[in-house]
Amino acid sequence: MAGVMGLGERLDAVRREASGRGVTVVVDLHGKLVDLSFAREALALRPAELAGVVRGLVDEAAEGAVAEGLAVVGEVVPAELLEPLSPGAHPTRGS
Repeated sequence: MAGVMGLGERLDAVRREASGRGVTVVVDLHGKLVDLSFAREALALRPAELAGVVRGLVDEAAEGAVAEGLAVVGEVVPAELLEPLSPGAHPTRGS
């Protein structure tokens, strides 16, 4: 079965990228920054502004990584078990 990835390997491979204002970030499933690059445009930003851009892009990419991870898990776990984990869902109902 060479070439077939298990669930854990597929989750470990999740990466999401976001770009804007000359900054590109890549995060893993946990939202950990795994790559960061700057174009000339980013180098013209003030430090506080640049930090805000990086934070915003990391948050954006992390949301995508979580959604991708849920999709991977959803292939092997029944949807009703994942529903409380979906973005925007609440663990309690009817309250």
